[in-house]
Amino acid sequence: MERENQTRAKKSVQFYDTSLRDGAQSNWAMEMRHGTIDAIAGELDQAGYSYIELPVNAMTAKHQVRFMKENPWDIAHLLGRKITRTRKNQVLMECLDLLDYGQPRSIIKLFYQLTFRATGAERFFYMVNTRNELDRHCPWLVPFGKSLGLDFNPCICYYPSPRLSDDYYADLTRKLMAYEPHTLWLKDAGGLLTAERLRTLLPAIQKEAKGVPVDLHTHGMSTNQGQVVVEAMKLGIDGIHTCVPPLAFGSSHVSIFNAMHNARILGVDHNITDVAALREVERRLRIIGRIENLPVDFTPLEYDHSVYRHQVPGGVITNLKEQLRQIGIAEKLDEVLEEVVRIIEDLGNPIMITPASQFIVSQAAVNVATGERYKEVLDSMIETALGVWGWEDAGVPWMDPNVRDRFLSAPNAKYLRDKYQRKQEIEAEEGSLAKIRESYGLTGASDEDFMLQVIMKGDSEIKQVQPPRSYYTGKEPLLLLLKELSKDHDLRRLEMKKGNSVFQFGRR
Repeated sequence: MERENQTRAKKSVQFYDTSLRDGAQSNWAMEMRHGTIDAIAGELDQAGYSYIELPVNAMTAKHQVRFMKENPWDIAHLLGRKITRTRKNQVLMECLDLLDYGQPRSIIKLFYQLTFRATGAERFFYMVNTRNELDRHCPWLVPFGKSLGLDFNPCICYYPSPRLSDDYYADLTRKLMAYEPHTLWLKDAGGLLTAERLRTLLPAIQKEAKGVPVDLHTHGMSTNQGQVVVEAMKLGIDGIHTCVPPLAFGSSHVSIFNAMHNARILGVDHNITDVAALREVERRLRIIGRIENLPVDFTPLEYDHSVYRHQVPGGVITNLKEQLRQIGIAEKLDEVLEEVVRIIEDLGNPIMITPASQFIVSQAAVNVATGERYKEVLDSMIETALGVWGWEDAGVPWMDPNVRDRFLSAPNAKYLRDKYQRKQEIEAEEGSLAKIRESYGLTGASDEDFMLQVIMKGDSEIKQVQPPRSYYTGKEPLLLLLKELSKDHDLRRLEMKKGNSVFQFGRR
């Protein structure tokens, strides 16, 4: 079997980088600052990746302003300037829908026109079977993206459920082919794939893809990631999504160095041409991580079978831990995860990926914090029961009827039902940008300033934005390095060597 699989392997695989977006989300709770990107983007661009994924969407924009006091447009333009050799990929998942309940299409279109213009991204990806977007949004979003000259890369989201057989994924792939995708992604956000499951799943997708490249996007939650990546290469996968340590391992993606090693063992060529540049990225990330008190010592996780029960995705678990710490119940993580299992069952086993995963872990945290299940019901739970976030893949037909009745009898259920109906009407409208600008009093503002106020619902948080910080990692010009070192008053003596020359600096 080993020899047979190797003969089916392609002679080459394309490695793709998602350190800036999913690696930072998974291991650093989205703490990817402007200065960090500035310090590593140039080297990432030299490495030879097929694509680099960009941390630019409405969700990260809101996080950037609220928690890091940075202007996300500065990051978008930085990426456009710094990454010029490698093709860039960007999220198009109607994230504005998650931030403000219902936006006319003119706002959604303007946001993505601005982001793609600033970053120079050349393709977009979109998760198609998490909220029934294939029927609800793809018919207008995909043509819009293509009208901008972008390639379409739909994500086929894997989830271990008896409802989601190989036939389900084959049928989904057939439907996607009508949109002429550039690449298909098999997206395993929970890290729940196994090599055994992949052996039938991937060929089923490849058969219907009819030659369209298929990439693998898998996290490390179950510790099966390494075997899954190897099996995918044996089965002729076209691309593998990777990260540079310390943004690899843990709940994140496979390390680019490990992926290259295993490709070599399999006799599979790859596209990485500058390993030294990637080692420099790793070195700088570790320096910045220590400066910012972010974790830098991730290793592959120990096997924990509970991930197949709670199914919390790799990009969510780190944020959950941080949020529990912030509200003072970090020690209740296991309790919250057990509650997640119960809520998944209550909701009819929805696909645990954005946005359902965020909603469920939030409700679980509330249930544990209050000491009573559903004492306080989040609006997102009521919206889920109403079908706002999808129907079959959202689990609505299989919800516990008693739980659904409880959600729909909540005091604000009628308000949310009416709001959802209005939302559908608004989203179906193109909408007048001029009128929306006027409602914000921003008729003279730039498009980027206007859009940021739409996302942040005003300018109170925007006024707190500070100039981006810089990090000095030892590759700066000597005078700049000495200037920065002089600010450390505990440093009394510095010795520098170059060849046979020795330079000594001291503080009196």
